[in-house]
Order: sequence, then C-alpha cells, then structure tokens
Amino acid sequence: MNDTITGSISQLSSLASGTQCTASELNQALTRLAHVLDEANENALAFVAETAAGSCVGNTIELATARLGVAEICSRLLESLESGSPMDLAGADDILLPLLFPTDVTGPATDVHADTQTRKASDRRRDDSVLEETAEAAGPLETCCCQDEELLREFLTEAAEHMDAAEQLMLTIERTPDDAEALNGLFRAVHSVKGSSGVLELRSLGQLSHVTESVLVRARDRDLSLTGRTFECMLYATDFIKRQVEALVNCQSSKSELQCPRPPKSLHQGLHSICDNGQCDPSLITEIRDHLSTDQASDRTSDASASSKKTTKAESMRVDSKRLEQLIDLIGELVIVETAVAQELCERDSLSAASVAGRLRKTVREVQELSLTLKMVPVGATLQKINRMVRDLSARLNKPCRLIIEGGDTEVDKTLLEQLSDPLVHLVRNSLDHGIESNVQDRLDAGKSEVATIRISAEHRAGNIVIGICDDGAGLNRDKILARATEKGLVQPSQSLTPHEVDQLIFAPGFSTAAEVSDISGRGVGMDVVRKNVESMRGSITIESQPGQGTQISLELPLTLSIIDGTVVRIGTRSFIIPTLSVIEQVQASTIEFSRGDTCMLGEFRGRFAVARRLGDVLATEHSAETSHGRVCVVVESGTRQQLFVVDEILGQQPVVIKPLGGILESFGFFAGGALLASGEIGFVLDLNAICNSNVGTNLNDIL
Repeated sequence: MNDTITGSISQLSSLASGTQCTASELNQALTRLAHVLDEANENALAFVAETAAGSCVGNTIELATARLGVAEICSRLLESLESGSPMDLAGADDILLPLLFPTDVTGPATDVHADTQTRKASDRRRDDSVLEETAEAAGPLETCCCQDEELLREFLTEAAEHMDAAEQLMLTIERTPDDAEALNGLFRAVHSVKGSSGVLELRSLGQLSHVTESVLVRARDRDLSLTGRTFECMLYATDFIKRQVEALVNCQSSKSELQCPRPPKSLHQGLHSICDNGQCDPSLITEIRDHLSTDQASDRTSDASASSKKTTKAESMRVDSKRLEQLIDLIGELVIVETAVAQELCERDSLSAASVAGRLRKTVREVQELSLTLKMVPVGATLQKINRMVRDLSARLNKPCRLIIEGGDTEVDKTLLEQLSDPLVHLVRNSLDHGIESNVQDRLDAGKSEVATIRISAEHRAGNIVIGICDDGAGLNRDKILARATEKGLVQPSQSLTPHEVDQLIFAPGFSTAAEVSDISGRGVGMDVVRKNVESMRGSITIESQPGQGTQISLELPLTLSIIDGTVVRIGTRSFIIPTLSVIEQVQASTIEFSRGDTCMLGEFRGRFAVARRLGDVLATEHSAETSHGRVCVVVESGTRQQLFVVDEILGQQPVVIKPLGGILESFGFFAGGALLASGEIGFVLDLNAICNSNVGTNLNDIL
C-alpha cells in the first residue's frame, strides 16, 4: 500500500478523533486525501473522499456526526486498500450514510470553502484528470462493475428522481438565473448522484456529475451566472447525466451487462472552460450539440430495434405504505367474502355454479398470494446494520469478534422485520457482552480462534422464518445463573432444575448476571422484553447452550402478520383456528394408542410418542358428546416438538385475516388473535407456542 495514502488516512483519522476540529478542516483534509488517492489511480475511493468532503460542509449533518462518519470512512478505506476490493458498505448506518449518500444540502455557500483558491485549484486538477481519461476512452460505452445489486437498484431509483427534478430546475434557472432555491436544489440533485455513483464505481457518471457539480459550486459562490452559453452547456450536461441514468436502469431491468454512455470530450471541455473563464466557447457548444444530436438519433434507432423485439422492462415505483396496508386489509376481507360466496355456489346443484366458484377461488387466491409478496423484503439489510454495532462493541470491550450473516436474501413481512430489529440487536449485544470470553487467552487455551464468531442465519421452515444467533463463546454459566436466581428469590435453594429450566431463567423480568450496571448491560431489562416482543408477533424463542462451546438462540416467527391459512376445528359449540402450516396430519383419535406418562398423557403416532391434550381442557371449553365418526386428533408442530390435539370435529380450511384481540381475551394467553369465518362466526386463532409450552390439558384423565 502507498505510504503516502496510509499517512494521509492516519492524519485524517486523528483529526476526526479530536473534539476541536471544524467542518472546514475535515473538508480540507478529505479533499487532500482525495487528491492522494487520485494520484494512485484509486478513483473510486477518491470519489468517496471527495463526496464526504462536500457533505461535511454542505449542511447535511451535525459536526459530531461528521467526525464519527469520517473516522469510519478512514477504517473502511484502509480495509479496501489492503484487500484490493471495493469499499465495503455493509452495515452502513445513520452515521455513514449521510456522508456518502447526501440528500439534504441546503443554503448558499458560506465560509465552508474558506480557501476558495485552493478549492478551485483542486477541482481544476481533478477536471484535468477527467479530461485525460475521457480522451483515452476506448469507446462510447463504459462497462461498469457494481457488485451490490440491491444498492444499485435503490441508487438508480433515486437518481432518476433527482434528474427529473434537475430538468425542471434548469428550466426555472433559465427564467430566473438568480433563483437561489432552484440553484441549491440543482446542486442537491447533482451532488447526490455524484456521491453515490462514486461509491458504486460508476466512473463515467461520477466524473461528469463531479465536473457539473464544480460549475454549480462556483454558481452558488456567485462567481458565475448560468446564462447564455453557460446555461446551454449546463443543460446539455444535466441531460447527459439523465441519459446515463436511464441507460443503467435499462441494463439492470433487462439483466444485461451494465453499460453507461461516456460523455463526449467536448462536454467536459465546455464545463472545464466555464470553471476557468465563467463562459463556454461557441465552437464547443456547436460541437457538443452536434455530438449529442448524433447520439440521440442512434438512441432512437436502438429503441426502435428494441421495441421490435418486444423486450419487457421491469419497472418499480414507490407507494405509500399506508395505502399498501389498506390494500392488503381489503384483500383479506375479499378472501372472507369469496369463501362465503364459494360455499353458497357449491351448495347449488349446478355444474356452472361449481365452475364459477372454482374460478373465483383460484383468482382470489392468486390475488392474495401476490398481495402478500408486496410487503416481503430481504432480511439482509436489517442484519447488515448489526455489523457496525458488533465492530464498535467488540473494540470497546476488547473482544475481537467477527459477524457472519447467512441467508440475507430470505424474505419476510416488512412490518414484522421492523419490529424484529430491536430484539435482534439486543440478542447480538448479549452474545458479545456475556457469551464471548473476556480473556483471549481463555479462548486459546480452549483451542478456539483468538477472534470470536457470532453467526446470524435466516431461513424459511414450515411456513415460518427462523432466525438463529449463534456464538462460539463460553456458553451459559448455569451455576452463576442459578445462584443469582436463588438470590433474587426466583428459585428455592432446595429446588432441582434441569439445564433447560436453568436456561429459561434468563428470560425472567429484572434478571441479570452482570456484576455491575453499565450502558451495555446489568439493569435486567432486555431478555424478558425480547421474549415478549417475539411472542407478540406470534413467534417463539428457544435457547440451547453447551458449556465451553457457545450458545444458540433461535427465533421462529410467521412470514406475515396479517393473513394465514387456517384449519377450522370445532370444540363443543365454538370454532377455533389452527394455523395450517403447523398441522402435520389429521387422524381419527380412535386410531391413536394413548398411554399414561409420568406427568401427562402420551399418544403414539407413527412409532413416536408425543404429548396428547384435549384442546377443550386447554381452552376451558366443554367437548360435545362423541359423534358417530368419533373425535379427531390433529398432529401439530411447534418449534422442534410435535403434540396431539384432540378436537370434536374439523370443519375445513380457509384463509383468515387475523385481527388483534382486546380486553380480557388479550390476556388469556392462548389466542394469537381473532378472525371472521365464512359462516359469519368469530373464530379464535390459537397460539400454538403458548399452548405447547404450558402444562394445561395434560392431566391423566381419560383423554377421550
């Protein structure tokens, strides 16, 4: 690695770590670093430094946040230079994002560029470099290499919006060149495109937007006015940036090689001339106009050819989340109405009515399934945000640790994911604070790596999403847990507990084994809240720990919180709903061999024994007299366990929209919600995790 680069990054890091540095000093140091990186042909990283320099003084973030962000950038720049790979944006949080993806640059330039001549000279040097690269370009198209498809998609969506706004702002400036608000808005748009394209290594787009931004900086400084030929050149520049964005969008939509048009050399020369002299030579304007006119004609020919091939382009648009919620709620109501209508049609002795009912059911089901995917998002973005927290906390606790994320592309309901974010952060923090050994030598003596590992995995399983947090630390100290629980009166001294029961004590309210209270842990507020939050989402949390080997915590949650497929069962005169994805099989209870266990009834099912319950006893509902067909046994799965529920009758399956319960029903504990059935009756959705974890209904009375 270049020693000059290392020295510049170290100086910048030291400056950012101080409490006396100003925004202007950060700006100047970042600008110097950008030049050093540029000299070493690290153009993408130079754009990162240049973008952060502009953001530090662009009224986008507070000075304290800027210092933290610059320190983080220094660390990631070193990692990128050492590995030879693009700068890693994983876990880019609210501190880093405003520096690299600025969105709110407001107000006229003030004293943020105190050394104006130095700034102009630095921009001139960068522009000269751009001109040289443009002159050496091998063709009209640049092949781009962006490895983060999700980040690229988000950038292109925002960039297209920015350039649409820029086009209107240019027309406003043409009418009123001194409109400061329009000028600031134009600078905002180009600055955002420049910063993001630099990070994503879209060189041509980043270079043109950088030179265009240089002109806008001078316009904001009142060094020049966007009128006449100056305005015309700037209009061509913003048009070409928009064209580059559209080309990248088309490439990504068609899943073809990512290619971006290179701007003509004359356009760079014209912008450069404006930076130097405040105006553009007429001959350059003519050359730019002729060049772009030829390109546009070529584009029209390409568009006609593409349309003749009838290629399909995928598009995206933003929708208000409230409207999306309303749509899904209405589709849920439609599902209920469809079920009632289909039953009515099927009761008629008519083939045509049955056919209509079948088509209706198929169409509504397709609409329902499509609506559920509208809110499904990958969990990766949420999990990546934890990366920064692990990095900072491991340094603070002096516990070297790395975070591994698996299954980041697993999708889940966005609402559920937002509610899951805080519990995940707490669980990972607990693993690092309590699970990982404090002494590195202890790890080495145990044959472990000096650097600890926390692994977060996500996968779909039986219609649910399962998220695991696993560490290779020392495991739960059960002796310490039991001693603290006895001290707090949670366990009697004479009481004997299994290892599993000891592990469950960490979920007790106010429980903590920390020796002292800190801002990380020790207050006893956390694991109990995590479990309540998970259970409020109809999920479950399990913990497995091996002394000296580590701890595995698993969260199992439904994919969506709104609509489920339910198996409707009858107990006495009441109807209850069991989530269909948790139902393994339905058999006549008379075919099951029941026997008495030590503390509960057991049923033998396919050569295995499982706890058997009369669901009426669990729900405090009287079973009806046995029907001619006999009672039915529903085999359900909750987590890794299977249990047998005896019910009076299975009424069928239907999609249901889950509604929250209130009052006394909410505190009952065994209901996940209520739903309106096709018959018009209210059914209660059973919380299988709560039922399976309880001892209710497992008495030794005759189960039939």
